[in-house]
Amino acid sequence: MSGEVFSGFRVLGFDLETTGFDMRKERIVEYALVGSDIDGSHINLQSLVNPGKRIPVDSTNVHGIKNSDVKNSGEFSQHISNISKMMEGAIIVGHNVIKFDWKFLEMECLRAGVETPRPRAIIDTYVIARKLKIPGRHTLGILCNKYGINLENAHRADADAGATLFLLWEIMKAYPRFFRGSIDDLQDSLAGVRNQDSLGPGLVDLEPVEGSGGNLRISNSDIIIAFGKYKGRTLGEIQKRDPRYLRWLFSPSSPIPKSVSKKYSSQFID
Repeated sequence: MSGEVFSGFRVLGFDLETTGFDMRKERIVEYALVGSDIDGSHINLQSLVNPGKRIPVDSTNVHGIKNSDVKNSGEFSQHISNISKMMEGAIIVGHNVIKFDWKFLEMECLRAGVETPRPRAIIDTYVIARKLKIPGRHTLGILCNKYGINLENAHRADADAGATLFLLWEIMKAYPRFFRGSIDDLQDSLAGVRNQDSLGPGLVDLEPVEGSGGNLRISNSDIIIAFGKYKGRTLGEIQKRDPRYLRWLFSPSSPIPKSVSKKYSSQFID
């Protein structure tokens, strides 16, 4: 991937194949992380996964993965360590990844008793297509066809993950203004924090917390984080959503000065 918005990051297309659509009872049967590292070297981490249950015929008819294929592939708990190492701090790109693939990953991590990986950002090409109001339906296959991307072996994780990266690149070329800011600006725009015509530093209209260097800002009675993956969120929201991130935020490795951390950590960390 190229483009300043992704410069200096590991960028990975991510896709899953599953036994069905309900993440509460269905399981992962294949995953793929395809892309490039910070130094530009190619990354291709993919594997079948034993779901611990039979794969329905209807699902096999979609992705072609049979019970015999996954028999000796290892359960998800045997794969999560490699997945987490690759995802940590990376920009993850997927199509409908937020509502489907990531939800499945979170549920599998919960079952395995491990923490969900912490990427730097999750970029969903389905959300981008809707945000930009790209004409036509927004399925991966239709969008790939629209932009001349050859999606061979569709509905296999590595093919879909790779195609999603190509799709993002083509959309970036077609709509360069939408991607002119930082990765945080892009996330804000996709989340509806501000529209594509106002991409920029953001949150500058809020009073900064004294001594925070502008990384924390005051909005009424709330404290807002002004950087990172939870940019624009209140500390209270982060406390409920990701307590581990909040602990890091108030740790010595965070950009928040110790004097400020000391003032607020007691309010949000047990």
